[in-house]
Amino acid sequence: MNPRIILDIVTILEENLPKYLYALDFTTEQYKNILSKLLIENNEELFDEKKGSIRKALIKYFSKSYQEIEVQVTFASFALKKHFTDPSKSEAYDRMLHQNTVTFLDILERKTDFSPIPYLVSIPEKIREDILENFLKFNNDIDMARKVTRQQIEQIFNLDMRDIVFFLRGRITIRHYTPPRKFAEGADKRFAGESIEDMEAMYNAYFPEGAWSNIEPILGEVLAEKLNFSLIDNITFTRTFIPVFRSMIEIILLEIIKPEDRNKVEGFSGYVLRQYFHQILLYTAKNLLQYVENRDKNAEAFIKYFADEVVIDVNGNKVQKYAITDSKQQKWNFSAVISIMMQYKQVKLKIISQRETIQIAENEFNDCQNEVSIEKSNKDVVAEKLADLQETLAENDAAVLRLKNQIGTTPEEKVSLKSQINRLNYHQTELLDLKKKTVNQIELCKNKIANKISELTRRQRKLDYEKKSLQTYLEQMAAILETYENIAQALATVLTKR
Repeated sequence: MNPRIILDIVTILEENLPKYLYALDFTTEQYKNILSKLLIENNEELFDEKKGSIRKALIKYFSKSYQEIEVQVTFASFALKKHFTDPSKSEAYDRMLHQNTVTFLDILERKTDFSPIPYLVSIPEKIREDILENFLKFNNDIDMARKVTRQQIEQIFNLDMRDIVFFLRGRITIRHYTPPRKFAEGADKRFAGESIEDMEAMYNAYFPEGAWSNIEPILGEVLAEKLNFSLIDNITFTRTFIPVFRSMIEIILLEIIKPEDRNKVEGFSGYVLRQYFHQILLYTAKNLLQYVENRDKNAEAFIKYFADEVVIDVNGNKVQKYAITDSKQQKWNFSAVISIMMQYKQVKLKIISQRETIQIAENEFNDCQNEVSIEKSNKDVVAEKLADLQETLAENDAAVLRLKNQIGTTPEEKVSLKSQINRLNYHQTELLDLKKKTVNQIELCKNKIANKISELTRRQRKLDYEKKSLQTYLEQMAAILETYENIAQALATVLTKR
């Protein structure tokens, strides 16, 4: 079977079939058209000579879009079987994966359009969203979507273990490994040959308030994705943490710096990383301790690794290990770290619980305060009503007195005056009765207010007590918190040792 013939047939397939055709969409009509292009559509004997090459060419053609097939060809037709990327899934799911593959192949073809610097590919947010949403349609969670997508990227972009794929800041970023550069004698190797003066000037220009506010928000995601202490071992961490953090800084910088400064990003990322190296490692150490606090077995094994000893690795090389040693030269083994973390966790849970208790007490106090205000408002309304009654009573008394001072000249007038006086007297009785009820209402309001004020006082005492308890817990935690910080600092230091 002549390889040259196979390549020629692959070229004809590429020229005559839709680009990145899904294998199961390959039709008999297309197959016969290929035979026509090979000038064998009417010559079965010549077909038989090229039959094996045609089959091999079809396999090779579809493999270029990462599709694995089995195919048998005859002069009249063909039989094709596609191996799904995930055999447990449906054809629809496989088509979705193929669609994503096509997207990445297109990006690979136009790689320069997505590369702000030669060794980094930045896939925009819209493309990332479309890719991940394809998985959600099949009820895959985001972690699975990222895992499969990373596998596709690693395959299509031919990545090795030193290359890094990030899902950060809405993008997918591929950071290709770059070997250490060689610099002229006397050049500052710390910052890829850039001068310290230039780096300081760039830093002051781009980060007048410092860069930590740009770094901290994505650090947790970087650790979860690339340096996950539930998965990673000590050797892998030591080998990868600096490239990971440096790449993280590069991603941040490429969103901020001007295009004309991108040629300095390698040196500038090193400079920024140096400024925040300890802060980043301290954050990382506390992230590790969080896993230990939750009794993650892999994180516990990670902590157990640290000791002052020399061991032989799988390749027979001597490896110097280091103990977790704090600023007072106290060494912390696994048992001591676990003991402190369990105490830290218990006190932390107490504080969380106590803060919740305080919040409840504050809510109850505020509710009671509102109830006192409502009762006072009710009393004011009733008092205003009483004042109006007093005024109406006074007016009614005056009206009665005026009528009594009048003398009727006729029997009819005398009867009328008497009738009016009787009516006013009856109204006076009603007003007096209403006044008595209103006075009683005021007294009731006063009693309610007094009771609410007593309750408010009790709730104030309760709130003060709970706040005092919190302060006691905080004071109790101070020693443990100080020890926790010492361990975290010591761990941050030992993480950097190689």
